[in-house]
Amino acid sequence: MERIVVVGAGHMGSVIAGGLVDGVPQAEVVVVEPSAERRASLAGRAEVAAAYDPRPDDLLVLAIPPQAFDSFAESLPPGACAQTTVVSIMAGVRLETLASALGTDRVLRAMPNLAAGVGQSMTVLCPGDQVTAGGVDRARGALSVIGEVLVVRDESLLDAATAVAGSGPALVAYLAQSFTDFARGAGFAPADALLLTSQVLRGTAAVLSEPGATPESLYRQASTPNGTTAEGIATLRQHRVGESLRAALEATAERARELAG
Repeated sequence: MERIVVVGAGHMGSVIAGGLVDGVPQAEVVVVEPSAERRASLAGRAEVAAAYDPRPDDLLVLAIPPQAFDSFAESLPPGACAQTTVVSIMAGVRLETLASALGTDRVLRAMPNLAAGVGQSMTVLCPGDQVTAGGVDRARGALSVIGEVLVVRDESLLDAATAVAGSGPALVAYLAQSFTDFARGAGFAPADALLLTSQVLRGTAAVLSEPGATPESLYRQASTPNGTTAEGIATLRQHRVGESLRAALEATAERARELAG
C-alpha cells in the first residue's frame, strides 16, 4: 500500500489530506502535526502523528510554513529521506534548498491555490531534474485530488505561477467585489448580487475551457459594435484596467522572487 504523509495540518495541509482520504482510498494517508488540537480535529479522518517517522518510498507532502522547514529538516536522522519523494508547497523554498536539506534529489515544488478547498485548485508542479517520470506521475496523482495540475520544468516559472495561480483567486475576488457592489447599488439584494457575480465567473471559466476558446475571442464575440459590452470594454481600456492588472501580477511575481532570495 502506498503511504502518503502530509506534514502540517494547517488549512492547505488539511485540505490535501482530506482530498487524499476521499480520492485515494487505497493509500495509507498520515498527517503529521505537532498541535494536539489540530490532530484531534482530524481524528477519524486520517492517521495522525505528532512527528514524522520516515519510511523508504514515502510520498512526503510538506505543507508547513517556510520558516519551519529548517527545524523539520534538522529533526530527521541522516539519510532518512534518501528514498523519499518530497513535494513541497512551501512558497519560496527552492528545489536546491530542499534537496540539500533533506538529502534527496527526489524533490518537487507545488503551488496550489485557495480553490483547493472546493476541489478546483490550479496547482503548478515543478519537479527537480532527477525526479523520474514515475515520481512526477505519483506527485501529480496525489495533488489532482484538489483540482487541476500543470507540470512545468522551469523552476523560475513558479514565481509567475504564484502571481497567476497562487494569488489569482484573491485578485479575481478583488475585481468581483466591484461587480457585487454595482449590483447591490442598482438594487439587488446582497445574496442575489453575489449569485449574479459568482455565476458570471463560473460560466466564463466554463466557456474558456472549451476547445479553441481564448479570453480575446470571448470578449470580441460578446462585443456587438456600438453595443453595451463594447462600451464596457472601451471604458476598461480608457482606464487602463488591463495594464493595472498586469502591473499587479508583476508586483506579485517580483515579491515571490524576493521571498525566495
